[in-house]
Amino acid sequence: MGWQSFSAYLKGFGEKIAMKRVLIISYHFSPVNNINSRRFGEMAPYMPNFGWEPIVLTTKSQGTLSVKIPEENIVRIGENYYKEGLVAEEGSRGVPAGLKLPYFLYKKLGVEIVSIDRFLFTWGKEVKKNKKIIKDKKPDLIIATCYPYAPLWIGRYFSKEIKKAWIADLHDPLSLWNNSKFPFVKFLDEQIDKFLIKSASAIITLGSYLASRMEKLYQRPIEIIYNGFDMQENTNVTKIVKKKKSKVIYYAGRFHAHRMPAVKLFLDWLVEHKKEDVSFVLRSLGPASANEEILEYAREKDVISKVNLLKPAPPETILQEEQEADALILFEDLNKLMRSSEGTLPGKLMEYLQFKAPIVAINRADSEIGEILRRTSHGYLISNIEELDRAMTDSLSGKSQVFEWEKVKMFSRVAQCQKLCDIFDKVYESQQ
Repeated sequence: MGWQSFSAYLKGFGEKIAMKRVLIISYHFSPVNNINSRRFGEMAPYMPNFGWEPIVLTTKSQGTLSVKIPEENIVRIGENYYKEGLVAEEGSRGVPAGLKLPYFLYKKLGVEIVSIDRFLFTWGKEVKKNKKIIKDKKPDLIIATCYPYAPLWIGRYFSKEIKKAWIADLHDPLSLWNNSKFPFVKFLDEQIDKFLIKSASAIITLGSYLASRMEKLYQRPIEIIYNGFDMQENTNVTKIVKKKKSKVIYYAGRFHAHRMPAVKLFLDWLVEHKKEDVSFVLRSLGPASANEEILEYAREKDVISKVNLLKPAPPETILQEEQEADALILFEDLNKLMRSSEGTLPGKLMEYLQFKAPIVAINRADSEIGEILRRTSHGYLISNIEELDRAMTDSLSGKSQVFEWEKVKMFSRVAQCQKLCDIFDKVYESQQ
């Protein structure tokens, strides 16, 4: 739904019923293109279908993600730190120059309080200076999402200011993933976390593993709203990827350090199949050092001719290339000692679900990704080269599970938005 049709819909819907307003507080929002932005940037347009008009408090940003609601429904305050394209290296993006050294020491010494992030003292201050603009929008309900975590504090603040309920959308957990080596720091972070979330009328997260951990921490029920996906129309694929008859194994995204062992496992599999007509196509967002590491490992293994590293591209191009691929691959953490990686549900997984190509996820064996793939009968979770070989053989030979829309559609963005708006209704009605 484009913003013109969105506006027309609001007008037509308003003639039938008085639509309630929800204030969405999200540091990242369209047009910047990252997973935090896409959660509400691509769900908000569906909200009027279920009786809610979205009003978004966010930052001024640049990027390739389409803005799908009218700008008059968006309050933009402050500059977004995030820059799209190839990242040179991971680091302290968004940290003011004067705070880089203290921030580095803060992280290095292991005394980080996750529940209080730097954006609370930068963006948070800017928002409070402009609070009249937000209050004049007269929202009926507030939902605040993270990362970063500052929107949660801002949601709590405006809830008190305008006497409306707020909902905490914990895309990322707070104190649960505090890796400090000091027990007192962890304890303090947990107390701050509980204090912040206590006043929320509902808590939402994006997977069952995180929900179970949060229920133990907060002693409250946790609702699950998946990121979802938009069903793509069968457009004319540009054939950017598939120039020959080779089987294409595709991935587009960022190669964080924790994903590199999974990438190398896949390249090891490619060594055993380098005589076959297969091609590994990847659109990498970096960091540049990871790209070099991948290419160097491919040269070392003598499979460089099978690797096609492409530049970052707009979302529309990536969706077309995914639609064209013979297998879609995911790289996640293989390390079982990292407690946070068990519940990782990348947005890319939801994006893949709509396509007929089988999904091959290289991740730890107890990952929640496996639960989603089993429920949809749409791919394989693997953690060693033997499993990878079986999964790739089935995927590329056409022996994988048959795509079943009935099993997948519950994860569509419109279905998830309806569930979210049902939560809005319950919270709103409980306050009346």
